[in-house]
Amino acid sequence: MRGLLKISCLMAIICFYSCNTTKRTDGKAVNDDKNNSQTINSEKMLEKGFIKGTLSTNKSKGCPYILTVEKYADKLDPINIQDFFKNDMPEKVWVKYSDLRMNSRCNDARPVSIQEISTRTD
Repeated sequence: MRGLLKISCLMAIICFYSCNTTKRTDGKAVNDDKNNSQTINSEKMLEKGFIKGTLSTNKSKGCPYILTVEKYADKLDPINIQDFFKNDMPEKVWVKYSDLRMNSRCNDARPVSIQEISTRTD
């Protein structure tokens, strides 16, 4: 009888300990995987030639959106942004663009043509 009681207590302790360590590991692993995937995503996008950018609305009628590129801290006027996003404009984007030789529609931004653009999460 005593042997059965000792074995039962030992099994209960092992079961309790294994459940607690699994919970802690899973919670930490989820956060690490998320941060790791965002880092990998950033590295892939940079390798493909994309640049981090931020879209903001502008009050000017001729230039409704301003694209600020983090790499150069430059303000750009994306003339073809409506081709990529019809309704909802994201704030943070990955972008490839080319400079245009045309008169500027904005006072504080130079015109560019977007080649590729996608939303970013970080």
